[in-house]
Amino acid sequence: MRFEEVCHGLRVRYRYVAYAFIFVVLFVEQASRFGPPNAMINGMVKKNCSDPNDPGRFCWSENVQALVIGAFFYGYVFQFFVVGFASSFGFTLVLRITFFVSGLIMVTYPAMASVSPYLLVAAQIFRALGAGITMSYQYEIVRKWSIPSEAMYMISFNGSVLYFGMGSGSFLAGLTASSIGWEYYFYICGVLFWLILIFSMIFVPESPLQCRFVTEEERTLYPDPRKVQRQDSDRYTSYKKLLRRSYVWAFSLAGISHHLVVYNLFTTFPFYLDKVYNVSAKVLYWSPMFFGFTIGIAMIIISKIVHEVDKRMTWLKSRMLFTFIPFSIHGIGYLIIPNINSLPALFVVLFIKIFVTGTIYSGSLMTMNYDIDPINSSRVMSIFNSIGQLPGFLGPLFLVFMTQTDPETPNFREVLVWRWNRYFYVLTVMPVLALLGFVVSYFYRPYEWRLHPTLQGDARQLGSRRFRKLDEDSL
Repeated sequence: MRFEEVCHGLRVRYRYVAYAFIFVVLFVEQASRFGPPNAMINGMVKKNCSDPNDPGRFCWSENVQALVIGAFFYGYVFQFFVVGFASSFGFTLVLRITFFVSGLIMVTYPAMASVSPYLLVAAQIFRALGAGITMSYQYEIVRKWSIPSEAMYMISFNGSVLYFGMGSGSFLAGLTASSIGWEYYFYICGVLFWLILIFSMIFVPESPLQCRFVTEEERTLYPDPRKVQRQDSDRYTSYKKLLRRSYVWAFSLAGISHHLVVYNLFTTFPFYLDKVYNVSAKVLYWSPMFFGFTIGIAMIIISKIVHEVDKRMTWLKSRMLFTFIPFSIHGIGYLIIPNINSLPALFVVLFIKIFVTGTIYSGSLMTMNYDIDPINSSRVMSIFNSIGQLPGFLGPLFLVFMTQTDPETPNFREVLVWRWNRYFYVLTVMPVLALLGFVVSYFYRPYEWRLHPTLQGDARQLGSRRFRKLDEDSL
């Protein structure tokens, strides 16, 4: 029996295959990105180059390690170029090319590290040029494959899986390093990229109507692909016009603050726990998994809460509520961390910060992006996600600048802790700036902050009359 007949016989909703596909894409891409710090700590890099018994393979300074970790984001910040190209030639085609290249780089990662860390830096930058498309591609899957009632839940679940991947990547890197060797983490990620590429070529084309496995019954849910193509070419807004929208810059500032939280959890805290708390290797690779899965589960829970709040508030009030509360908690959390002296208390504070981070996909930044302009959501995402990557490549260098301490320094331990505490106090500024960006944008152009007409269902979601005006020039 052919696969098409099986789908029809089981009344399969084939769009769920596309949903599962984007889940796997986000999971693997994030897992491949956030594992290197744990690989470095667990055998890839020597902790003390002068110690002949140190099990690490490479003798890299802290500055070189920071450069290797941050290199990915040097290329990632230019993702809007790739998204612009994909808008013209097809997101699925560009994604397939990206995953072929990513698989090749990951498989050869250990070999390149043996040659030179700077070769690794170049490879990381090159891989990241295309990798950023995965974040925008999720909106294309939601827009083309989902039905309106499932869109918000899809965005929330995308975020959940994304953070599951972040946590699992760090865990996988630590687990393989402590069992079969740190190199196998990169081999596994490379093979997974190629398997996803093969699956995409067989089962997930650009449009659901191009897929032979979609049943005739389900085809009635989608418009004619030729009409969709014409609408896209007519309605995609140029980057020049998108950059004139004030909310795009508010999102960008919020993206920087959000990524400071995320990248701290997955790239900074392993070093913080290692140097300040001297935790075991198991804690180092279990903690990022705890972080990632907590955010993922939080997004699922918060999506249900958002659904209920949306019934009782206007769209604008609901989205602002789920923006201001978490960013305020992040700022308070940065102030509290330096004053904590026990590991359990630290994890309690981190748990709270992590849980509220779930609002980013459920009710706040990522949801608002789709709500305001579904057609251009992938392009707007490429803008504020590119700008939001500043913590990715500047963060590790700033961390070294703020916390690097010579072991020969008198009172080394006290100086090290003081410098880490200073680092967290400085980070408190970013959530404040993010909230300020929302306030300024809201009062500067209030008409931009509205639910898109195609998504307006319940009359309560329309908000006050003041915000129903549409700025045709901004569209």
